[in-house]
Amino acid sequence: MDKVIISDTSCLIVLSKIEILDLLKELFREILITADVYQEFFSKP
Repeated sequence: MDKVIISDTSCLIVLSKIEILDLLKELFREILITADVYQEFFSKP
């Protein structure tokens, strides 16, 4: 697949919790997220 747009953090959180977040890089050439999603996901402890 070419690209995916992530509009909320739920999929990132789930993939991260089950330790397969890298799967997105394997499936998609380009991954786009909004600034709000970036802040919410990456500001978590």
